[in-house]
Amino acid sequence: MQKGFWHYLELWRERFPRPRPLQWRGHWLENPYCQDCRYCCGPQDSNTPFPMALLPSQLRPNLDDDFYLLNADTACLDARGCKADTDQGCRLPHAQRPVACGLFPLVLVNGSLYLYKTCPAVIFTPLEQLAALGLEAGRWLTGFSLENLRHISLDLCEQTLAERYISLSIGIFDAKGVRLDLR
Repeated sequence: MQKGFWHYLELWRERFPRPRPLQWRGHWLENPYCQDCRYCCGPQDSNTPFPMALLPSQLRPNLDDDFYLLNADTACLDARGCKADTDQGCRLPHAQRPVACGLFPLVLVNGSLYLYKTCPAVIFTPLEQLAALGLEAGRWLTGFSLENLRHISLDLCEQTLAERYISLSIGIFDAKGVRLDLR
């Protein structure tokens, strides 16, 4: 059974007594909570795989040395966590990590940007700042092809979205194509 928001609020209050600043760095969200949290890359609460599609430029021999794979171009997290996670954080250079890692706690779902509710960065960063970071990430993502965006975007049902995510109302793509859409 997955732990809920209140569990994580108390856990993160103890672990992070002071807020930490998030910054967008070109094509990566610098999230200083990650180094001491690593919940998203460590063992998950569930054996249900969380897919993280890789871009064609990231495909290389021996991917299974770095990731648990759902298929040839999609890494995943589950109760085992990520193979690239170490006590010092991720051992992979940014260019080899899934786009999902560089956006977290922003998540591209159904063509739009959302926030993962239980991330300490989301809990302790004002929504206005997270929205501004979402806009920067959205501008960067619109440089991707529609095919790549469809590939890296999660496809989740409304119930899962309501339980685990907060909408930023930032659309990246839809059936008409790629465009930044603020709703």
